[in-house]
Amino acid sequence: MKCFKFLCFGLSILLAVVLTGCDQFVIPVLPSPESRSIHVTSAGSVTAEPDLATIYLGVSVEKETVEEAREEAASAMTAVIDALKDNDIAETDIQTENFSVYPQYDYTEEGRVLRGYSAHNTLNARVRELENLSDIIDDAIAAGGDIIVVNSVQFMIEDPTPLQAQARTLAVKDAEVKAQTLAEASGVTLGKPITITETSRFAGPPIAFAEEAAFADDSARTSTPIQAGELTVTINVTVVYEIE
Repeated sequence: MKCFKFLCFGLSILLAVVLTGCDQFVIPVLPSPESRSIHVTSAGSVTAEPDLATIYLGVSVEKETVEEAREEAASAMTAVIDALKDNDIAETDIQTENFSVYPQYDYTEEGRVLRGYSAHNTLNARVRELENLSDIIDDAIAAGGDIIVVNSVQFMIEDPTPLQAQARTLAVKDAEVKAQTLAEASGVTLGKPITITETSRFAGPPIAFAEEAAFADDSARTSTPIQAGELTVTINVTVVYEIE
């Protein structure tokens, strides 16, 4: 048994000497598929009319006391919410975003002077019947009075899944065409995809509104023109193809 241990020890020393005496010891490594590949980035886009709009509005008022500011803001916002509900906006589609009351100051040579208190209350409301959107906005403005603020309107597609599927198919097909063109131009044969990654986005910025005042003569007012237009769903893909 001792002889066997000494023999193993001697062989280990001999192997170490042989390896040390070599100028270079190289282990061949086969190239990975990614080292022989074609990378392409492509996009597929599908346009469609929106079926949902979100309006962002609120009230803003400044009064001498906190209670006066809160009371007027509360009264105006209650009227706005009632107007939305009267236009068949579901209560679950109305959500308060912010409520705040804070002091306002004037700055003079004598220092800071309290001017009053400002109250703000904002909400968003989802409109599903877009043909009524103009009337809904006008009624909310009229209900809010002189302290109403309409911030923006955002159009969207409630379920973009089918459009995303179409755009995804277009993006992958376009990527394959690009990769095949690159392969033919380079004199190589295009293989199968190794990796595919994607990102998606919607094109359609919100429509900004300035502050609006109430309508004095409801019978003579002009309905606010609102155009929903179209939205674009885009899928971007990056595909890595193997070179055979």
